[in-house]
Amino acid sequence: MKKTWFYRLLFSYFPIFFSLTSILILVTFLLLSQMSQRETANGNQQLVRHLIQLIDYSLKETDNALIKELETDEKLRGFFQGEGAISYFDNYEISKRIHQIGGGDSLIDSIYLYRYADRMVLSSNTFISLSQFGDREFASSRAERGNLYELSDPRTYMEFQDQERFPASVVSMVRKYPLLQGGQGLVVVNISLAKISKRLAELTGAGSFVEIRDAGGSIIAGPEGTGGKLPGTTLSRISSDYTGWSYTGGVHDDNVLRYVSLFSYIWIAASLVVVIVGTVWMTYVTRRNYKPLEEIMDRIQLYSASRSSKLSRKGQDEFKFIEQALDSLIDQSNTYQKMHEEDSVYRRRHFFVELLEGSRTVDSEQWRRETERFGVPGEFRTLVVATYEIDKYPSVQSNYSQRDMYLLKFVLNSVVRELAETHRVTVWTEWTAQHQLTALYSCFREEMEAEDLVHQVAAEVQAWVKANLEFTVTVGLGAAVADTLQIPESYTQSQQALGYKASLGLSRVISYRDALFNDGKTYRFLPMIRQFARAFRTGDEDWREMFQTVFSEVRAQRLPREELVQVLNAFIDHLYREMVELPADIQEVWRSDTVGKLSELRDTFDWSGEMEARFAAILDELSGKLRTQQESRSHYKLIGEVKSYIDREYANPDLSLNQLCEKFGLNGKYISRLFKETFGEKLVDYLVGVRIAQSRRLLEETSLSLKQIAAEVGYLHDISYIRAFKKVMGTTPGDYRKNYEKSPS
Repeated sequence: MKKTWFYRLLFSYFPIFFSLTSILILVTFLLLSQMSQRETANGNQQLVRHLIQLIDYSLKETDNALIKELETDEKLRGFFQGEGAISYFDNYEISKRIHQIGGGDSLIDSIYLYRYADRMVLSSNTFISLSQFGDREFASSRAERGNLYELSDPRTYMEFQDQERFPASVVSMVRKYPLLQGGQGLVVVNISLAKISKRLAELTGAGSFVEIRDAGGSIIAGPEGTGGKLPGTTLSRISSDYTGWSYTGGVHDDNVLRYVSLFSYIWIAASLVVVIVGTVWMTYVTRRNYKPLEEIMDRIQLYSASRSSKLSRKGQDEFKFIEQALDSLIDQSNTYQKMHEEDSVYRRRHFFVELLEGSRTVDSEQWRRETERFGVPGEFRTLVVATYEIDKYPSVQSNYSQRDMYLLKFVLNSVVRELAETHRVTVWTEWTAQHQLTALYSCFREEMEAEDLVHQVAAEVQAWVKANLEFTVTVGLGAAVADTLQIPESYTQSQQALGYKASLGLSRVISYRDALFNDGKTYRFLPMIRQFARAFRTGDEDWREMFQTVFSEVRAQRLPREELVQVLNAFIDHLYREMVELPADIQEVWRSDTVGKLSELRDTFDWSGEMEARFAAILDELSGKLRTQQESRSHYKLIGEVKSYIDREYANPDLSLNQLCEKFGLNGKYISRLFKETFGEKLVDYLVGVRIAQSRRLLEETSLSLKQIAAEVGYLHDISYIRAFKKVMGTTPGDYRKNYEKSPS
């Protein structure tokens, strides 16, 4: 085989290598220069900040020490308060104390006290009248001003009028006494500019400089012999918040680029070495790697020849050949991985729903095997089902985009998981409806302890959502069970508990015990209201009769307004539950104005007759809009015929999805999807609902046996009927008949 690929690879690298190496050498050299300049500027800025801190700290310490002495020293206080009342010895002690304040390593040049009462001045060197004092003009001018504290501009200071030595260049800190009134005298602290300049020279060094100017632009301190001009390049300019002075720092021009020469010769030599070594190394590596790569291509070609002609090596170079092989492999791998993940998520959720609904019998061995496959911990002593329902879901859904709703649901799911982990409880969560997140908690406690623990976790979730999100959740809790076969019972209890939130209130945790032992009058209406809401959603005209039946009972009970509000809340809640099952465009009819009208009715009605009339008008208007929206769909007439056929033939035991497909000549999945889009309910669930509703009528009005009733509503076996009845109603047909017979007529 020719080595065309080897030479092509080798010679294609050389121009790139030399170009990139040259560019990198140049860029690195420039970067080093820029980095050095930047480091110099940063260092100079840090130096200036350090000087500001030192000088400000020294001035603050001097001022604080002076204030402390004025507040605590009785002799200083006596000096300002009485004319001639202090002895010579006291004046000496005060003068000595002033000298101690100005001593040490501070920037103080001198301190003197001026007393207004007798115009006397006391310093560390003398005690004389103001007329004989060398700094009398400054003291007199500051005494006339109204400022209690002042920091002067640069000036000259002489203590004696005829002193022989040169006057000192200072800035003066002036404080009046008393500190908050200033009516007795003033204290002048002179800060030596020479000491400030000396401290600058000690800290800046030979290569850099710092100049200090006051707010008026006068020089406080700076480089000597420059005549007010900066001797080099300015790198930083910072002002002090305490003094208002401006600090300008920089470096001398002869040091700006001195560092560049340190790298030139060394860097050029190193660059040449890198180029030579890189060239030799590239040639060696290309030659060494050639044979393994050729073997790979030969093996790919051999494999493709035995499998397919897609990876033929004819008419294309080696790179194209390898690229084609890898693309094919990656596409197959990604496709398989995506299919596996999607299938795993679907199978996990499907198993979870089957487990809750009881449509699949799962013993302990199957539970262990399935949880291990899905990566869910399977060990437990007790299991508890909790259902988290988003309150006022249509309103929440209208306020957020679909993407935001996914994010909010993800947050809620994460909070449920994290709070369970804090209590060392394992939880398996799945969204079983648009507005319901069902959680299966695995505990290692006895049943009562497990229920209390899950109740605590659910309460923390409910409180967290209320405090941090724009909506609330209501939680329904089922009973703790010790066997996987009892999970459907716990799930049914959690759903029944949620059914009472219309009466018990939103944003709370409702246990199945709350629903079981609450004997309020309003709860007896819930089954009728639930049946009414389902009929309203499916377009059954009997909803008006059901509505009137409920309000007939309400009028007969003569309920107070509080309980009437609970009844209305129950209507709204069950209507809301049914509406969220409908398609989004039909839900919009419910959300647009009906919710607001019902809320207004709940807050403003005065008596039950008014509430019934206004409520009926709202429902008629909503029903008309829903019917118009549904009839606008092209398939509404067909699905309406399917629904009517089910209503007529529900007692036929052979009635099923397959039989409907044969009857109407449609695909099973297609007809089920259209039914769901039109009425918001699966076709199979609607059939079960019709049969259970008819069986309830027979249980209430006749004395037929359960086997006879099962046959009347289309069930071949009474066991299947009992299982379906319990799934829908949460109780067995026999218990339902007993409770109905015991309830007052």
